[in-house]
Amino acid sequence: MVTFLIFAVTGYAVVCVLIFLMQDGMLFFPRASDPQAVKQLGRWERSIENSEVTLFGWLIPARDPGNAPLVFYFGGNGEDVSITAIELSNETDANVILMNYRGYGASEGTPSEKALFSDALIVYDTLIDTIHNGKVVAFGRSLGSGVSVYLASQRKIDAVVLTTPYDSIRAVAHGYFPWLPVSFLIRHPFDSLGLAPTLDIPALFIVAEHDNIIPTVHAQNLADHWGGRSQWVSIKGATHNSIGGEDYWGSIRNFLKSL
Repeated sequence: MVTFLIFAVTGYAVVCVLIFLMQDGMLFFPRASDPQAVKQLGRWERSIENSEVTLFGWLIPARDPGNAPLVFYFGGNGEDVSITAIELSNETDANVILMNYRGYGASEGTPSEKALFSDALIVYDTLIDTIHNGKVVAFGRSLGSGVSVYLASQRKIDAVVLTTPYDSIRAVAHGYFPWLPVSFLIRHPFDSLGLAPTLDIPALFIVAEHDNIIPTVHAQNLADHWGGRSQWVSIKGATHNSIGGEDYWGSIRNFLKSL
């Protein structure tokens, strides 16, 4: 019995160490940019340098830039935003800013919660004076929802659009590994829930009816604690990675118009 307990405790400790060491690879999936998309986006390319790395992305103006909001978009953990850029610009006709996270696309460096948060502030501070109608929106999908919430807590943001969001990565991880002390193991908590009550701004929550990655309960928990008015849209038949279509984009257009 003693030997069994020793093996069990040792095995449990090994799993904890592995989760701690491997979590970056489980959370971040950097992607190279699509060459055809980059070619099409060429005239809108932007780069932003900070003290550590250079970030690469795009600033796509609306058809009438002075009468459209400015949208800062933050993608999912496996998303190259060059793929999203044209569709987002066409579907919303907003002034759209999309920068690839560190290690994604042509952006330098290695992603982390700290890096994504600090880079979001740099992108905002560098490009906020881009022409727009006075309204500024943070739009985050999946992992990017946490970056959007953080940005809204630190800078003037008039509204947020959160697609397949979560309350915190720690809470999502606990759902996957309820038998592990994830509170002590997670180095990138992305705690949107802790910021939500302080944000008295409109929020659009868009969820997938059949989200197989982030259970909808996490988005609902975030919405329940949101400090401002919120709108909830569930896209029927969609999964975490397939969410889109006319109902999806239509809800975003109507939300932006309501501002």
